Amino acid sequence: MKLDSKYFDKIRITPRGSKPEPKAEAKCEWPGCDKPARHKAPKGRNAEGQFHNYCTAHVQEYNKTYNYFSGMTDGSISDYQKASQLGERPTWKLGQNAHARAGSTRGTARRFDDPLEILGRSQRKPAEQVLGRGLKRNEMQALATLGLDENAKPEDAKAKYKLLVKRLHPDANGGSRANEDTLKAVIHAYDTLRASGFC
Repeated sequence: MKLDSKYFDKIRITPRGSKPEPKAEAKCEWPGCDKPARHKAPKGRNAEGQFHNYCTAHVQEYNKTYNYFSGMTDGSISDYQKASQLGERPTWKLGQNAHARAGSTRGTARRFDDPLEILGRSQRKPAEQVLGRGLKRNEMQALATLGLDENAKPEDAKAKYKLLVKRLHPDANGGSRANEDTLKAVIHAYDTLRASGFC
């Protein structure tokens, strides 16, 4: 065995003569008791983390009479218990926080059709929503290409698209490609309406 080995350099051995002195055992804090205190008992609500030192007999007696809520009213006890059920963290009713209020008008939530008003975002009837909707510029142009106005329903747009495709298709015109640009515009307009969620 080498004396300068890298494996045994970090081994530490305590000398035999040095032993830690045993701690002096605390005496029972109960008045008139000199027995060794081997048990801890909490001091109370306003002294969190602090303990009394008692012997076995006195810790049992202390535990029988200990009441964490002593000095509190019934209302404050029930409030404390209710708050501690959730770890004393703030709570609110479902749908009452800022994120829930913004969620119904933000992002993709506007695109969902809710005819049964399950989400409750609108107080108007579905017929009023169809007549009063605000269309984007490209949607208005697509409807104009199909020959419809802004009050057209999705079923009207679909029926008009089918009619125009049948009328303008080269197979229906004896192979003539004279209406090819118009056909492409009609197809593009219908694709625009589908992509926007109109149809």
